Amino acid sequence: MTAATNYLEAKVLEHIFQNAISGGSAYDTSSITWYVSLHTADPGESGSFTNEQQTNADGASADYTRKQISFAAVNTAGDTVSISNTGAITFPQAAANYSAAITHIGISDASDAGNMIFKGALSTPKTVTSGDVFQINSGSLTITLD
Repeated sequence: MTAATNYLEAKVLEHIFQNAISGGSAYDTSSITWYVSLHTADPGESGSFTNEQQTNADGASADYTRKQISFAAVNTAGDTVSISNTGAITFPQAAANYSAAITHIGISDASDAGNMIFKGALSTPKTVTSGDVFQINSGSLTITLD
């Protein structure tokens, strides 16, 4: 047996992002705040933060911080189960060119360090130059279980 049902996939996403199922205090996720991180390469299966955007092209510390994310209700239509962000996620305006193109994002449980629980590649890498504002529009960041 190798596949989860849509019912289980929906319950997993609800539990992680919405604390919508019960199971005792050991499974309470209501106190977790979720954050989006920007990466210049794939964080890998380990969810490594080593390639998280930290510096500008000149080597100076970037005007970058992880941004908080919240999620809409789980979508169970069709053969997949998904959840998407509510509201735009807007990062600070870049004071200088980023050191490399942003190719991946991560979802973690802390504004600094923490644990990455989901990661994914952008459909198109984004080169961030001085004055740019990196933004993820409402509903554009989708986590899918299948």
